Parts: sequence; C-alpha cells; structure tokens
Amino acid sequence: MSRSWQWRDFILDVGPHIYHTTDELLIEFWEKEFGDLFVKGDFWCKNVKGENFDQYFDYPLSYESIAQFPSNIKQTILDELEKANPEEKARAQNFQEYIRAMVGPTIQQMFFENYPQKIWGLTTKEMTPNWAPKRIELRQNITPFYHGQWSAVGKYGTGCVYDRIYEKIIQMGGTVRLGQGLKALDHLVGIITKLLLDGDETISVAPNDVVISTIPIGLMCRFLGIPSNLKFRGVITVYLAIDQEYVLPDGLHWLYYDHPDIIFHRISEQKRFSPDTATPDKTCISAEISYSRGDALDRTSDQDIVTRVLEDAIRVGLVKRTAYIDGCLNRQPAVYPLQHRDYQHELAQIQSQLGEFNQLNCIGTTGEFNYADSQILFLKAFDLVDLLTDQYSDFSQTKRREYAAQLNRVVHLNTTPVGEGHRPYIIAEAGLNHNGSQELALKLIDTAADAGCNAIKFQTYTSANRISGKIKTVRYAETTLGEQETLMEMFQRLEFNHKNHQILFDYAKEKGIEIFSTPFDLESVDMLESLGINLYKIASFDIVNLPLLRQVAQTQKPIILSTGMSTLGQIEEALETIRTQGNSNVILLHCVSAYPVAPENLNLRAIETLKRNFNIPVGLSDHSLGIMASQTALALGANIIERHFTLDRTMEGPDHILSSEPEEMRALVRYAGLINQMLGDGIKKIEACEYNMSNTQRKRLYINQDIK
Repeated sequence: MSRSWQWRDFILDVGPHIYHTTDELLIEFWEKEFGDLFVKGDFWCKNVKGENFDQYFDYPLSYESIAQFPSNIKQTILDELEKANPEEKARAQNFQEYIRAMVGPTIQQMFFENYPQKIWGLTTKEMTPNWAPKRIELRQNITPFYHGQWSAVGKYGTGCVYDRIYEKIIQMGGTVRLGQGLKALDHLVGIITKLLLDGDETISVAPNDVVISTIPIGLMCRFLGIPSNLKFRGVITVYLAIDQEYVLPDGLHWLYYDHPDIIFHRISEQKRFSPDTATPDKTCISAEISYSRGDALDRTSDQDIVTRVLEDAIRVGLVKRTAYIDGCLNRQPAVYPLQHRDYQHELAQIQSQLGEFNQLNCIGTTGEFNYADSQILFLKAFDLVDLLTDQYSDFSQTKRREYAAQLNRVVHLNTTPVGEGHRPYIIAEAGLNHNGSQELALKLIDTAADAGCNAIKFQTYTSANRISGKIKTVRYAETTLGEQETLMEMFQRLEFNHKNHQILFDYAKEKGIEIFSTPFDLESVDMLESLGINLYKIASFDIVNLPLLRQVAQTQKPIILSTGMSTLGQIEEALETIRTQGNSNVILLHCVSAYPVAPENLNLRAIETLKRNFNIPVGLSDHSLGIMASQTALALGANIIERHFTLDRTMEGPDHILSSEPEEMRALVRYAGLINQMLGDGIKKIEACEYNMSNTQRKRLYINQDIK
C-alpha cells in the first residue's frame, strides 16, 4: 500500500495512497519529517451509475446530495429514512440487514449491494454486520471524502515518504534489504533461530533479539508450522497510460463502479492527486480489481487483464482507444482480511500460538489480520517501540505481603451468599450486547431470568469519560467513511442514559433477577447509587484506577473485581485501596483480557492461585467461545462465573461472537447447580448410594460348607 515506482513517464502507486488523520501528534510528526514531500488538499469522488455510466452520485452520501437525486428516488429515500427503526439495526444478523436498518432498502440497494460483493467476493447476506456501522455516514452537506481531517498524498507518490524513512535508517547505522525475499524460518520450541533468505543467505536470530513481522499472518503460520485457514482478498491494479492531459472529470480524484460487468471497482488518477507524478501532456489511470488466490482472475494472464480493463474503461466513457499508449499491472495478494462470522475463534488460537514466540511481534494489516492504512501503522509502530523499550516495568509477580487485606471469605450479593460451600453465582454479562436498543436490553433481562441466572450486568459510562479520543486503540481505527468505527464512536452509539438505566433496573426487579453494572467513571457511580444498585463490578481496565475503586468502596456495596492484565502486586494494591475505605466485601474474577481468548491462554489454575493468596471468593470472567472454560473453572472451585450473554451470536457488535445464547446459558446454570453436589466434601467414604451394590456384589468371605 505504500510503494511507488517509475514506469514510462509516470510514477505509479499501489493505490494511490492517501495519508489522513485527526491525531495531532501524528500530524506534527508527519509535517516535521515529511512536510516537503506532501501535497495537502481535499479529495473528491463519486459513484458511477446508469446503463451508459453517465450518472454520477456524490459520495460520501449527504442530505444535500440526496436532494439532487431524481424526484421519485429522492422521495422514496426520504420516506425510508424517516421510517428507519433503530431496533432493526440492533437485531441485524448480516451486513445487508444492518445497512437497510440504517438508511432503508433503496440506498442499500443503490450503493451497498453490488459494490461490497465486488470487494469481498461475498453477498451482503454472507457478510458479518460488524462491517456495517461505519460504512455509511449520512452527512448534512456535500463534503470532501476526508472532511475535517488533515489529508495529503506523497508529492512523488506514496513511496517517497518511505524512501525518506529508508534514508534515516541508513543514517542511523541500520541495514535495509530491499526486494530480498524470506523463504523460511528455523525455529525451536518458542524460539526463532534463523531467517532463511533468497540466495541461500541466512540471518541468525538470538533468543533476546526482536523480530517484527508485517508479512501475512497465514504465511507466518506456515513458516512456524501453525495450522491456519485465514484468508485475504488481494488487489490487482492495472495502469493505463493515456495520451491526454487528464481523464477523470474536473475536481474528481477517483470513481466507484459497482456494475458486475465492469471488471474494476475503482479508478483513480494519480496526476489529479499530484501533478508531479506525470508529464504535463499525458496521464495514467489506476484501475483496482479485487481477487482471491486461485480464482479465475488469479489464473488470468497480465496482458488479458490489461486488455479487459482497457475495454471496460472505453465502455464507461473514460478512455478513447486512440489515446491509449500502454498498460501494465501489479498484484497484491493480501490486502483485505476476510473476516467471516467465525474468524475470531481461529484468529485467537493462532495469536495464542504465535505468542509463544516471545521474540516475535506481528503488526499491520496482514500481520494482525486487521485492515489498516499508513496512519494506523505509524501509530502502532510508535506504540510498539514504547512497549519494547519498557516491557519489563509493569510485569512483576511480587506480592508485598503474605496476607494483603482482611476481607470476608463469604460475600453476600444482596441476600445470596457467595463463597466456599455455597452454590456458584452465575452472572449474565449483557454488557453492550443490547446494541443501543432499550427493547433488546429488556429482552436480555427476560431471557437471563428465564435461564435461571442469579444476576444480569450492564455497563454504565459517559463516552467522554470512558475512553479518550486519543487512546492508542482509538487511533488504530480508521476515522473516515468506509472503514471501521473507532472505540469512541462505538461507545457513543451504545451509551445508555439515566432514563434507560431506570427502565432496566425497574424491569429487572419486576422479573426477580439481580441487576447491576460496571461503572467506568465517577459520575456513573453517582448515577448507579441513585438507582439503588446492590453491588458493583470493576472492569480489568480499572484495577489500577484507584480513585474509582475508592469511590465505589465508599458505597459499602460488595465489589466484584476483574483481574485481567494485572499482577498479584496490582491486585493487592486494589484490595488494600478497597479495605482502607472500610469495605470488606470483595470477590475476585480471574480474567484474560482478550476477546475472544483462546483455550491455550485461559490459565484457569490462576483461580487457585488467587484463592490461595487472598482467601476471598474467586471466580472467572469468561471471554472464551463456548462454556467449557466456565464448567472447568467451576470444577476447579470457582465461586462465581460472569459469562457474556446474547440473544444471537450473529448480531453486530464486539462481544456477541464470544457470548452464550439463552440455551447455552441455561446449561451453564444447570451445571452450576450440580457442581457442589458433584464435588462433595472430599471425605473418602462409602456413599449411601453404594450400600445396595456393596451388599449384593462386593466380594466377602463366606462359608461354603458346614462348620462347628
């Protein structure tokens, strides 16, 4: 995505790639290091429609652009927008359903049916709804694509920026091997020992060396002997040299084509972005075509593809045959990760196995199986440097004292005792699985109560206080139309206010199920107190948030504390903070903060470690797929289980895939009701149920003849 090269009179790009961001620190860095290499500006595009490809529709969509649609279509769209039902969006099980719930079937069919299928090679009914929330931004006015962002292109193509990086690496004494392929890796158990390069050259790798990989995750798995079925969609970019000054209409930088008979889905003109990439009297257009390894396009010759693109460019009215000079193409086999509905399970397992190689750090779209552009890669690179240069600072397993805090060994959640000898407590973690729908949240309460759960839990926050717009993972999401939501945008979409909470709390009390929540800020604690909450949950992210712990502890309500991403020392500090406020009712949850977490990373014996060290009730916050981990935790003595809960795993949202549906949750509740009976008291004795068998079939001495 970030390479440029010379061809004939032109500088070609894979893209072309646009640098864009709202991150002020990144803007400052880019301006300082590459300011002379950027051409800044606004960039415009349109969707092309009609049998003759002469209908141009502004994109991104806006009410102003809809007002210019043909009158019959315009009225239909406005009627559908007015009738849009947010509840249908919350219940969407695929991409098509989600888009239709947002803007109605007319816009969905016009702009979000054929085009996604050309890109992904899947129908919109087969695509996960998780792709949908940021695919549409219905703006008020017609605006540039990256409206409100710093945006620029490389003056001499995208690659000139990376050429500057190359020069700086050399100046600092580094070595760069351009164009040298990696053939294989030698490795032992958890250790990479050699890189095998083209030309039979090898590079030795020491156990304490750092290896950073951006190669496709499937290829890395193959090198390390890890099974993988993860796949990417690739892009073939065809370049047509044209003997005229410009090809695209004035003011436009690229065009979208969703017609199934047109081979390309997007055409860009590099010269429109930067005049320095072509001679004044000639231009070059880039036509992008999605494909998959092994499909018909992958098997088609370069010349045949170039010819087909030329014919289609003539057909849509962009190029005259007499103006055509020459053509070439570039293939990129791994661009878009194919994130089908169940990919998270396999990805979690693969990441777990890759994580066993402590030297290895995978980064980038292909390395992490998550689409990202240069701005995200820059930010991730900065943060990886921070991690690698400070990786030992917070990873102590030391506890300061043998017995940290005098806390209760049995904790009463409202009237229900939790601890040794008592029935395990089951929490249905609704979290954000209500998808912002009050109706769906009430249904979750209904089904959790019907399944027999002791309690249902939600999350309480204000978006501005929950997460910073500048937090690292927020910066890792594309902040422009056509890419994923940022965490901030997702939290804003799913936020419940005081009225929403009041309705949920009142309803849960009517249904006879305990309801509580995880507060993420001090204001949310005050809100929950006003609702008469009986207990609190503290998320793993906030185990180091001592002001929040202090305020929650001061309510004197029981606290369930998740321990993901923490050490024994940090857990001890959190417990001491709670105890000093006079609160002795704390339950710990062992937790691995990965979503979903692979079986290899669950480390369920940590439940025993927490019990042994702190002598208070301990359970599991289960982020795995299925209920086997929860069942195993109960067998190990877990006193409480928190399990994500949904009505349907296929719904849009970050947690549905790793949640239990009602029947699975019902099975977990049944198991929890039996576990203490199954475990018993540990005394080895003849059980009452064995007496009959003992009397009838157990071997004994007996007399087989008369004796005195």
